[in-house]
Parts: sequence; C-alpha cells; structure tokens
Amino acid sequence: MTDRRQRDLDDIRRKWVPDARLGVWEVTMHSGRLAGRTTSRQGLQALRRFAADAGLAAEVALLPDASLGTDRAAVVTAAIAPLLEAPDVRADRVSEALHGETLAILEEGGGAGWLRVRAADAYHAWTHAGYVATGSEDWAAEWSQRAGARSHGAELRFEDGRLRLPIGARLALRRDGRVEAADGRIGIVVAGTVRSVAELAAEARLVAVPEWAWRWFGGAPYRWGGRTDWGIDCSGFVQASYAARGVELPRDGDQQALAGRSVPASEDGAGYEAGDLLCFADGLRVAHVALWAGAGRIVHAALARGGVASEDLFGDAPRMASLRERLVAVRRLKP
Repeated sequence: MTDRRQRDLDDIRRKWVPDARLGVWEVTMHSGRLAGRTTSRQGLQALRRFAADAGLAAEVALLPDASLGTDRAAVVTAAIAPLLEAPDVRADRVSEALHGETLAILEEGGGAGWLRVRAADAYHAWTHAGYVATGSEDWAAEWSQRAGARSHGAELRFEDGRLRLPIGARLALRRDGRVEAADGRIGIVVAGTVRSVAELAAEARLVAVPEWAWRWFGGAPYRWGGRTDWGIDCSGFVQASYAARGVELPRDGDQQALAGRSVPASEDGAGYEAGDLLCFADGLRVAHVALWAGAGRIVHAALARGGVASEDLFGDAPRMASLRERLVAVRRLKP
C-alpha cells in the first residue's frame, strides 16, 4: 500500500512540477501525514485530494510563504548574486542574477539571511540577502521600469566608493548624465559604458549573433552557472547573446533546445545560418549548446577550452569529432 501511495505521489509531482529547476516540490509522506511545500497551486489541490482519499493529514505549504508579508520581491544590489542549489554558501552555483535584476522571493529559510527566489527566466534557487535589497512587488516593478540601461563593462564611481559591473547589469540613466545603481546610489561612469536597452539592441541586430557574442564574450573564462563576461557556461553564453537583441531564452541547454524552430542537421553545415543553436547530447539529455558562426565554425563556452572560444566544428581534433557525433538538434531563433 505504501509503495502504491508513493507512486501516486510521484505521479502528482510529475504532472504539476515536472522540472525542479522551474518549481518547488518538497513533499514527504511519513507517519500518516504529508508535509512540505510547493509552488504549484494545482499540485497542492491534488495533494489535498490524495491525502483525503488516503486518510492522511496534509501539512503542505504553498509558496510564496504567506509570512513574507508585502516584501515578496528583491533587486540585486551586488555586482552579481550567485543562485545556489541549496541555502549554503558551499552549495553548487546553478545560475546568477546580475546587478539590477529583480527576483521573486518565495521563502526565507536555511539559516540567517537565506532566500529562496525565482529569477526572471523562471529558475528557482537560493541566494543570500546580502546580495539584494527587498521590498514590495510594486517597488521592484517601478525599479525595473526605470532601469532601462545596461552595463557594458562599466565601472561606477560614487562619493563613497566604486562598483564594477559585468555586461548586462541593469541601471537607470538620469537626465543629468549620471547613473543610478540598484542600491539607490548616484554616480558617474569612469570606465566602460552604460547605454539604453533600445540602443544596444539596435546595435546588436546590425551584426550576426555569433559576431556580437565573440566581440563581447570572446575569451571569457568558463564557469558553471555563469552568465557574464567574468565567467560563463555554454547556455548562459547563448542566453546572454540573444538577450542583447531582446530575445529571451530559457536558462539551460536542454530548455533552449526546444526554442525556435527545428533545422535539419547536416554533415557539413549546409542550410545552417549564423546564430543557429547547435545542441549536443551527453547520453539522453542535451548537455552543450553552441552558436553556428558560418564556414564550419562555432562559438561557444567550452570547459575544454577554459572559456568562450571560436572553433572549427569539422576539424580533425578528436574532441571535435566527438562533438559532431553528439549533435542532436539545430534550432533557429528569430527576433
């Protein structure tokens, strides 16, 4: 009976929170009761029906946690906020949130200062309150509306110090030429540039995606979970490269492999266009993505190269031969 109940419980999870990256499902069945938390309202309703039918007590909370009150939003005030798998500084980094980006707060937990959050790309993870400021959803929305500029390697100088920012960090431009950071400080740009989203997107569309990506991220070091020129992984590289053009993509490669439309795979790249996503599998799951640059070349963030590199996909190197064999999908995206 217990095994059947566990299978039924697993079926509910698979239906309502099939991907742990995009939702929370922490539900256990023990000593005649269900306990835990989830972000799925429909899943919670299914759990209550399941518990009633099984004669179990249901003590499952719906996130966001009601105890948060009105402070259900966060804005990143550090240069980067690591998004971690668990509320522990030693936990794996699964992604990052950049300065000025907003996060939805789901709960506090795991010890002093830890917040479970949902990022704009729907990724669920943990970060620490030290990286962010918190407030109401209206407060965060007002900041997002004002933060219509992006850093391109900018360094800001304030009366009380300096702040270096990665490509893509969000800022507000003031009429007097100064810049407002997400923590409210007003400063001037002393290195790099800060420009409007519209201007940067128009400029990015003048060149092919791989060309823009190589110009701004070429040589950036590889970092699992990274999204910036300070350290980036393969899917973060693709996501950031298209974001510059105003195209939003999911965070991970297997999710990106479902974006856009399919292009027939080719042994020599015939029919591919610059900016097509080449998706490579490791077993049954897409584990690497690259941008097709034309003339047989790809641009990608590769651990084997230590970072962002431009390579000949059809070269004789054994590593490239192995990569070619793992190609499982080609996707075309259009702004």
